[in-house]
Order: sequence, then C-alpha cells, then structure tokens
Amino acid sequence: MDIPKYNGTMHPEEWIRQIKASCYCSSNIINDFYRTTNALLNALKAHVSFTIFKESCKRKLLTLKYIPEKNGGNTATFLANFQSLCYNAEINDIEEIKNIFQKSIIYDEFFNDEFLKKAKEINSMEELLKLFGDITADEAILIKNDSCIAIKHAATGKYLNSASNLNYKTGTSQQAVFAGKTSLEQNALWIVKSSNQSNFVLYDGGIYLNHKMTDKSLICCSPYKSPLSNHTEVSCHPEYNRRNYNYTWKLKGYNSTNNCIYVKSQDRIILQISGNKILRSHELEFNLNDKSFQEVVCHDERIGGNDEWIIELIH
Repeated sequence: MDIPKYNGTMHPEEWIRQIKASCYCSSNIINDFYRTTNALLNALKAHVSFTIFKESCKRKLLTLKYIPEKNGGNTATFLANFQSLCYNAEINDIEEIKNIFQKSIIYDEFFNDEFLKKAKEINSMEELLKLFGDITADEAILIKNDSCIAIKHAATGKYLNSASNLNYKTGTSQQAVFAGKTSLEQNALWIVKSSNQSNFVLYDGGIYLNHKMTDKSLICCSPYKSPLSNHTEVSCHPEYNRRNYNYTWKLKGYNSTNNCIYVKSQDRIILQISGNKILRSHELEFNLNDKSFQEVVCHDERIGGNDEWIIELIH
C-alpha cells in the first residue's frame, strides 16, 4: 500500500495514523518512525498550512446545520461531520462546542427549550450526543397542532369515541360521546387544534378536539345532564353550534412530577374545561338505539382514577 502524502487537507494526527496503518516496512524502520512521530507532528502543526486547515474546518463547522430525516436530512451524517470538524478545528472546550451545536439546530422551539434546560450538566462530547438523541426521540412523540390522536380511558382501557348519526335522546340531542372499544378504530380518532401561537400542545394551554370522522367538536354542555349519572353532558357539535358551549379544553398531568410543558404521546392526562369541569368515564353504561355505551361526562367533583386518560399520537 502506498504511503499517503501530507497535503494540508487533513489533520496531521489523522495523517500519521494512516501512515502507521499502511506501513509494512522492517521493524527497524517502523521503530525509527515511531521515535520521530512527535517531532514530525509538532512540525506539521507549526506550519501555516495547518492553521489554514483549522480555520477552514471551523468555518465549515459554523455553517453546519442539522436537518431532520423528515425534511430530507441524515442525522448520522450530521453528527459524524460535527464531531469530525470539531476534532479537525481542534475545538476542545465543551462550552464552545455546546454553543456551536445549539446554533447548528435550525430554530426549533422544543429543542431549544430542552437543550438550554439540560445542557448545563453536559461535560463531554459523548454526553452532548446522548442529550441530542434523547431530545430528538422526545420530539418525535410530541403532540402538535393538527396531530391525529386517540385518548384512552386509563381505568377501563377504552377509547374516547363518537359516531355519526348516533345522537342522545335527552339533553342537547347532539352526537353522543362514549368510551368505545379497547381496540383502536376510526371513530376513536381526534384532531387536536392548539388555541395558542405555539405549534406544540402545551400543558395548561387551550386546545380544541375535533372528531376526525365527523369534524364535530368535543363540547361540555352545561346545563344539560348526562344520560345516566346526571353529571354534565359531553357531546360533539358542528362548528356553527359550538359557540353556545364550552369547547376549549386544557390538558393537565395526572399525578405528574414532570416539569416539561410539552405534551407527549403516552402521557397520562386530565382533560379540564372552563368552570373547572373534568372529563370522566366509568363502567356505567347507558342505552341508545338498543345498544349499551360506556358513559363519558364532565364533573366538578374531586378528581379520581376515572378522570385519568392516556393520550396517544397516531400521526
């Protein structure tokens, strides 16, 4: 194998490693080479070509931008390039590395919030890459504006459901809401709409829940009573009718010590509406069109296990 020539386009340490890997000379020649390695390395680093090489690598590093796979990027390639350019530019200070890394992320509200909160504890490149992996994994399961979700009742495992042409016989006579099957089906899908400026669904931020199959809004209908337990009715209404009722919901963590403001798939939540009414289901069933349905209501009593729901991101 030919011994590579040094031309100033790679780090001298990398060049010497390549020479060692390709050298099949006699043991005496190899020993002589190893003895002169440090002197050779210092001479190459002192040459102006190495200064130019480092400055070039730093400029490339400062223009490097992370593009996620969903936008056509390659995370593995980005991380490899970032590490390589830091090494070639001889940037070893972890605070400088963290600052450059954050700037390489095209503005993302969630990433910046989480990175600033957790980066203070980072003391090495390995820890930095792990933090990046953790944040991007969390970002993939965030509930966002226009996300399609399902909401599962934690106590019974049944999904929040509604159905076209299935209307209450009492109260508002609008489209009924109930806890359906324990398996996911089309009538258990909801589109979440954020009522604030964020692209993400936030705890204590307002949201609207629209039934995907009928495009009707989930509404708490005071003063109408639920069909069985005489709590407040929960039903789905067309847009023209929803202004008469409460339809802005807030998500709250259920017995959570997590201080993250962003709602993620599989979070355990409470759904609250204005007037401090809470969405609840229980094993009691009401009859409608000769079928039984698990009741869903709103109440203003003490919060308990029947008020816990699990939010699931579908897409």
